[in-house]
Amino acid sequence: MTLQGNEETKYRKLTSRNTILTIILFVSPILLLYLAVNYEASAFVKGQIYGRLAETVAENTKTIAIFLQDRETDLRSFSHFDVERITDVPALAPVLTSRLAAKKWYDFILITDLEGRIVLSLNRDVSGSVADREYFRAARDGQFFNSGIFYSEMLGMRVMILSHPLLNRSNQTIGTVAAGLNLESYYSLLFDLRIGETSELFLTDASGQLLSPTKLGGRPLLDKSYLEKEENPHLGERGVKTHIDYRGQRVLCAYARIPGSADYLVSEMDLKEARLPLRQINRIILYLFLPFFLLLVLISNLHSRRTTSLLRRLTLDLRQALAEAQAKKKEVDEMNVELERKARESELLAEELRLSEEYITDLVDSISLGVIGLDSTGLITHFNKEIRQLFSLPDLKKGQSIFQALPWLNDKDIEIAFENTIFTGRPKRIDKKRIDRKRGEEYFNLSFFPVEDARGKVRGVSILIEDVTEREKLHGQLAEYEKLSALSQLALGAAHEINNPLLGISSYLEILRDEAAEEAKKQEIEVVLENVYRISETIRGLLNFARPTPPQFTKVNINQLVDDTLSFLSHQPIFRSIRIEKVLPTGLPQITADLNQVRQVLTNMFINAAQSMPGGGELKAETAKIKFQELIQVQISDTGVGIPPENLKKIFDPFFTTKKSQGTGLGLSISLSYIKSHGGEISVRSEVGKGTMFSILLPVRQKGRPLLKDEEVIS
Repeated sequence: MTLQGNEETKYRKLTSRNTILTIILFVSPILLLYLAVNYEASAFVKGQIYGRLAETVAENTKTIAIFLQDRETDLRSFSHFDVERITDVPALAPVLTSRLAAKKWYDFILITDLEGRIVLSLNRDVSGSVADREYFRAARDGQFFNSGIFYSEMLGMRVMILSHPLLNRSNQTIGTVAAGLNLESYYSLLFDLRIGETSELFLTDASGQLLSPTKLGGRPLLDKSYLEKEENPHLGERGVKTHIDYRGQRVLCAYARIPGSADYLVSEMDLKEARLPLRQINRIILYLFLPFFLLLVLISNLHSRRTTSLLRRLTLDLRQALAEAQAKKKEVDEMNVELERKARESELLAEELRLSEEYITDLVDSISLGVIGLDSTGLITHFNKEIRQLFSLPDLKKGQSIFQALPWLNDKDIEIAFENTIFTGRPKRIDKKRIDRKRGEEYFNLSFFPVEDARGKVRGVSILIEDVTEREKLHGQLAEYEKLSALSQLALGAAHEINNPLLGISSYLEILRDEAAEEAKKQEIEVVLENVYRISETIRGLLNFARPTPPQFTKVNINQLVDDTLSFLSHQPIFRSIRIEKVLPTGLPQITADLNQVRQVLTNMFINAAQSMPGGGELKAETAKIKFQELIQVQISDTGVGIPPENLKKIFDPFFTTKKSQGTGLGLSISLSYIKSHGGEISVRSEVGKGTMFSILLPVRQKGRPLLKDEEVIS
């Protein structure tokens, strides 16, 4: 009995050991795959949630900034009256009332004298003095002022007031004008992307005080956006963080400061809801992998039990055979039959294992990421079909060296990551690895995971490869868009600052012209005025660059326009040593275009050509009709210094210039935008030391665009 008990114990241990080894052998790759897929899926979902919140804030911030800039422009147009004294302002009440009715985003208008006394109020019956108000003091000092949202004791309501100095016909400050912004219109600008039931979008000041109502019950100017015992989470220009909100709920928050304001735009959602997709993804992945794990455990246990049972029976049969070899030959034959049956069972079990292995291979092939396995020497042990498609390798085989089969992975960083994974047994990752292939630059994320045997020894590495080329290209396009947006805002501000004094100069010159007695003096003033008007047109072009307006189309004789522009510029000092050649064939059709914009383009091109020939040279202007197409071509060539090849791709970029302090870098950018607005194109060819030729293509007609006038405009 003792001997039999010891044997049973050995058989049970053998069964347990075989089961554990089989589970480790087959479950380890599944477990590693589960961890890798779970990690990548969780990171992706988390990035999506953070990105959606930040996107909501970014889009709404741009909308509010543009809205406030437009309101500032409106108020400036309200603040210049054809009166001399503040006492004349009440007589303009009907005009102001009609303007107020046309601007639905204003609730009321207040006009005060320079001491702060209210001399006129529209849409609100208000009287008294606002001398102690900050918006009055700022406007009296000649500044535009945005008060932000606050509670007005005088009006008994929440208001947001924009103020500006009030000017008379002589551009003298005689008082101030203040307009109350309609808060419902202001709040309606906020649009929530609705990424969850608890998501909400609202405004706060720098201290965290709510400035707008919230979807979940926050009260403006009464509640703070965070729990009172916490510190204000909205610091800096922008950010994404978690905190406890006014309801006592922990939320995920994205915020950004509104340009030109001390206020913040905040997008929040409950942290529990934000993490719900992560928990769902983890649960789904677990549910997908759990059946395979359980199946492998069951198969391993059955295999071990059958193997142990077979050994036990074989041992028993052999003992019986040895003891009764001569007397029981028939029993030996029966034992052989039993062995054959067990062999067939083993074959069936081996077939089941083979089918299981094929199923696991199909499962790996279904993964959308590239998966490739290597042994410790870098030879390929397994791969999925995504690897062949990702790198176009239909002939890829096991046993090849990865750095020979995929030569573009023969990189020092990749070799180091592979070796570190082998020696340390810890996963490694390389993000956004640039790989140069025949079809161009591509970017990949590579994750290295060690593959260990039953003793914990690293026997190879599994690599997950993700193609992120399109994502990187999208990031580059977004960065370029943000750069152009910032440049447009800078151009808009500069144009406004130049246009105001230019208006005063032109008005003064018109008065001098009307008062001049001598005809020669009038003509001199006319020449100056014409240049002032041309500067004004340039400023308008700068404004169009920052905030484009539709062209004003008329009929234009392109030959006459080229001739007039060159005639005017030929008297400038930089054209004195330049020989001008004009090839302007007769019979060209008139084109439909904006005269001022096309003239500005030609002027920019001619001046650039002259500046490229400081020692003199030849400037040639040639027009032609493109055969079989409704296009007019204007070619402008020079014999100047030329443009280096590395600068040819950048000459149309805003603010790019090689003239150092002599240019702003906007001429060609504005010219390109004008020609594009006409449906045309600009191309350039240049050779250093020989010269440059610009080719402008303009359509003869503008389809679907009405003319401003019916008559032909020559110049």
